[in-house]
Amino acid sequence: MSDSVITQLKASPVRRGFALLVMMLLGFLLLYLTMTTDASFFHKVFLVAVAAAVLWMARAMQRGTKGYIELRNSGLFFEDGRTLALIDDITRVERGVFAFKPSNGFVVSLKQKTDRAWIPGMYWKFGARIGIGGVTAPSDAKFMSDTLAVLIAEREGSSLMGMKL
Repeated sequence: MSDSVITQLKASPVRRGFALLVMMLLGFLLLYLTMTTDASFFHKVFLVAVAAAVLWMARAMQRGTKGYIELRNSGLFFEDGRTLALIDDITRVERGVFAFKPSNGFVVSLKQKTDRAWIPGMYWKFGARIGIGGVTAPSDAKFMSDTLAVLIAEREGSSLMGMKL
């Protein structure tokens, strides 16, 4: 079985632009509030710190959403080669209404814990779960999650074929 790319999940340009606009606007509004308000020194320091964090997240989102996530026969990978999850480590894919998932995305549950990582708007990894989505197109994320679910079902079916019942 070759490890060819089955599908790619990219950031939607409109969603990406809107998310960046909102985050940068929030950061600059917090800085404006710091300069115009008559608050104490500690409150101003707090506002500057929050503004810096928001602007840092906006920059991280801007850099991260230039990339894309690939679904291959062997698993999920980020475009620079980082492995998000291998097919053998994935137990299930959740995309229901009440699933704790990113907007327009899905959650992948793993057999064991993974290292933490986060690219705002694309994915997060925490514990034994990976959330994929955010500023991605809903139709592309649904196609990727459905295809991943089929790959997992095929793996489960082939592992059951080898068992004696």
